[in-house]
Amino acid sequence: MSHISARTEGFKPAKNGAHLRTDGGIEVLMPWNDQSGGGGQNQGGGGQGPWGSGGGPRRPWGQPPRQQPPRGPQGGDLEDLLRQWRERFRFGGGSGGSGGGRGFSWPLIAGILVIGWLGTGVYIVDEGERGVITRFGDFNRVTGPGIHVQLPPPFEARQVINVTGQRTTEIGLVTRNNQSTDVPDESLMITGDRNIVEVHFRIYYNIKEVSDFAFQVREPDNAVRQVAESAMREVIGRRQLEPIITTERGAVEQDVETLMQQVLDEYQSGVQVLQVELLRAAAPAAVIEAFNDVVNAGQDAETARNNAERETSRIVNEAQAYRERVVREATGEAQRFIAVHNEYRQAPQVTRDRLYLETMERVYRNGNLVILDSRSGAVPYLPLDGMVRRNAPTQPQAEGAR
Repeated sequence: MSHISARTEGFKPAKNGAHLRTDGGIEVLMPWNDQSGGGGQNQGGGGQGPWGSGGGPRRPWGQPPRQQPPRGPQGGDLEDLLRQWRERFRFGGGSGGSGGGRGFSWPLIAGILVIGWLGTGVYIVDEGERGVITRFGDFNRVTGPGIHVQLPPPFEARQVINVTGQRTTEIGLVTRNNQSTDVPDESLMITGDRNIVEVHFRIYYNIKEVSDFAFQVREPDNAVRQVAESAMREVIGRRQLEPIITTERGAVEQDVETLMQQVLDEYQSGVQVLQVELLRAAAPAAVIEAFNDVVNAGQDAETARNNAERETSRIVNEAQAYRERVVREATGEAQRFIAVHNEYRQAPQVTRDRLYLETMERVYRNGNLVILDSRSGAVPYLPLDGMVRRNAPTQPQAEGAR
C-alpha cells in the first residue's frame, strides 16, 4: 500500500529508500521491491528501482516519460528564458524546477516599497529657504531650515522656496551672452509733454512672506514684471522728457519703487522690492538727431540766459557801489560844510583867511610860485640857490624846445 501526503518540496528520496516526494507536493510511499509499473510488465528481481526496469526511467504512476517536442534553433532558447522568468517571479521561494533558483518574496518587495513611500516624507530645508506644506491641497504650515518629516503623498505635498536670495528682472531689454537687445513693446513710453522716451530698467526683489508668494498670486515673478512696467509708465507719464533723462533719474527710480511696493502689498504677493535701477532713459534712435538739436538749442538758450543774468548782476552791483560812494562823499561834504559854517560863526575873519589860503593853495598847487604875506611881519629867507637848482633842469628843455 502507498501513503500520500501534501508537501511543498521537490523530489527527495528518504534515507531508507522507502518513499519519494513529488514536485507538486505529494509524498508517495512505496517499497523498493514493488515490481508494479502502473500498467507496465512485472520484471521481478532485486536491485530494481521503484520505477521498474526496462526502457528508461518511468514516472511514479507508471507512465512513460513525456516526449519533448523538437526545438528550433531559437524556439528552445525563448522557452527556456520564459520558464526561468516564470520560476523567478512565482510566489514563494523554492528550489524545484529546471531553473533551480529562488524566486522573489512579494511581501519583502511590498515592505521595501512601503518603506520607500514613507521615506518620501523626509526632507531637508537649507539655510535661507522655507518649506511650504499643503495637506490635501490646502495650506497647512511653513517649515524653517533643518530636517523635517511630512505625511507622504498624496496626503501632504511640499514646496521648498528660497526666500533670502535676490531675484532680478529686466524691463525693456533682453540680455543674452552679455549683449542687450531692446524690446520696443516694453521700452517705449510717453512722457507728460507728449514725447516718446526709451526706458530700460532692472528690478531687484526678494520674498518677505513665503505663504503669500506661493498661494496668493499665480506666477508671482511674472506679476512683478507687469507691476514694474505699469508703475514705470505711470511715473514717466507725470514728468517731462528733459528732466527724466537729465536731472530726475533718481526721483523716477524712487517713485517707481514706492508705487510698485504699494501695488504688490495690495495684491498680497509676499514680495519685497529692494531697488529699481534705471539703466537707460533717452529718446528713441529714430528721432535722436532731432532731439539732440532741441536739447542743444535749449542748452544754448540756457547759456545765453545765464550770461545775461551775470552781466545784469555786474552792472547792478557797480551801480549800487557808485550810488553808495556818491552818497558817502556828499554826506562828508555836507558835514564838512556844516563844521566850517559853525567855525565861521564863531570867528568870521579867521575863517575867511583860512578859506582864502586853502583856496589859493588848491589853485597854485601845480605852479612854481612863492607867495609872501607882507602882513605877517616876518623876515623871509629865500634859498635862492636851492630854487635855482630845482628849476635848472627845466631851462635846457625850454631852450631845446625853442
